[in-house]
Amino acid sequence: MRFKVGCGGFLGIVFGCALAAVPAFASGPFTVVADGLESPRGLTFGPGGRLYVAQAGAGNGTASGKITEIRYPWRPSPAVHDVVTGLISVGDAEGGIVSVAGLSSIGNGTIYAAMELSNAGTGFTSLLGHFLKVSQGGQIRDVSDVGDFDYAWSNQHFDLAPHDFPDSNPYGILALSDRLYVANAASNTLDLVHPDGTEEILAYFPNNVIADATPTCIAQGPDGALYIGTLALVDSLVFGPTAKVYRVDPAQTDPNSFATVLNVATVWASGLWPINGCAFGPDGSFYASELITSSAFSGGDVVKISFDSPGVSTSLAGNALSFPAGVAVGPDGAVYVSNGGAFVPQGQVVRLTNH
Repeated sequence: MRFKVGCGGFLGIVFGCALAAVPAFASGPFTVVADGLESPRGLTFGPGGRLYVAQAGAGNGTASGKITEIRYPWRPSPAVHDVVTGLISVGDAEGGIVSVAGLSSIGNGTIYAAMELSNAGTGFTSLLGHFLKVSQGGQIRDVSDVGDFDYAWSNQHFDLAPHDFPDSNPYGILALSDRLYVANAASNTLDLVHPDGTEEILAYFPNNVIADATPTCIAQGPDGALYIGTLALVDSLVFGPTAKVYRVDPAQTDPNSFATVLNVATVWASGLWPINGCAFGPDGSFYASELITSSAFSGGDVVKISFDSPGVSTSLAGNALSFPAGVAVGPDGAVYVSNGGAFVPQGQVVRLTNH
């Protein structure tokens, strides 16, 4: 997970860059579904009881990024196998690992995946920053270079975030039958990717008091609108829970109007710890993984928010998770989360027992 602030910067001052001293996995109200995963990120359910998880890999310029299928994750011993392997995995200045991050699937079993960063920002020639389409058999098609597109946009609008721009980090995605959406955690944008690979900026998420919003996930609500969670990491460390969930009505977007791009997103929920993944459940409730729940940089959780009461959130994991990432909700309402999605060598997919 890339936070865009290094150990020599503000985060280093806040917690002394003691990321090597992260806690071991604790027990809690959850059951381990798959273990020994490398930097697990996005989760998505496909047809036939298939749960897919993105693994960002080991870093160090290796080809260890992958997409893994967990068949029947509610069973005592689910079958686990890799669908895609060999994706580039690199480290960053903040001690994190970047590779494949967001995952989303549509009804026929097609998976869409977002690769982090951009070639323009890193100087690489690779799939970094690309939006990928993956068949159930593991065949990859490169849909869009959204990373470079957003990098160029942030450079053109440098004045929006002069301390961060130009930058790009496609992280959260949502695939619908006729539309593909990307949340870019570095350009602070919501993108629409068309079937032909062309991109448009639909919304920009404004800076917080100290640092930028860092949108990390997208989920479609019962009303058809898009709900985008933000990390707001630095501000949360200083001021307490500052992360927000924004609502964007696609019918109100106009990528040709810069004023609309800047103002179409409205706050739906606030006062949350840094959000690293989100999803809606079959009952219409919103679920968000909170990377941490303490200024001591610990205590990851998943919270449940009733669609009709966005001001109230309920803890589901008792702050017992370690830097959770993606969230997915099964047809039966069971909640799954990637545990250990950042800063720890190996992670898990777990099923929460309180939901």
